[in-house]
Amino acid sequence: DPSLRYGWRTGAIIPELETEIDKQNSEVYKSSVRWLVSLQHLIDDMQHQNEAESKELIQSWLQERDELRSFTKSLFNPQFGSLFRTYHNPTYFFRRLARFADVYMSSLTNLLRYSSSYTFYPHRILLPHEPSLYSQSVQSGGNGVDRGGLESRVK
Repeated sequence: DPSLRYGWRTGAIIPELETEIDKQNSEVYKSSVRWLVSLQHLIDDMQHQNEAESKELIQSWLQERDELRSFTKSLFNPQFGSLFRTYHNPTYFFRRLARFADVYMSSLTNLLRYSSSYTFYPHRILLPHEPSLYSQSVQSGGNGVDRGGLESRVK
């Protein structure tokens, strides 16, 4: 393995990435995903309720969530959606890409913005049991209560 033996780093050129980014930056996609995340939080918070009205509300939210998932998927490709994400999970393609490429881009010309001595450092990846510091401050108003990590919902 050249990266282990010689310290080489790999990059991948994914031309479809440009189209994906354009669609992700569209206002319709961003607002749909914001509402989708909000709906999921509402469902998570409400699921401990046992009243019939609460269960009926949860069912309507689940239906709306499924419709939003289908809609956001169709923005990319009606048959299989995004190359990189299936609903909230990374696709098999992305998992393979992340395993073998240290950096990926839509075109080699994207590297023209960087000097030849520039180093791309990896970003910290949030594990399912780790609290999201960003979601803590945004969702709780900064009071330190985690609303996004799996750990907080499992306790």
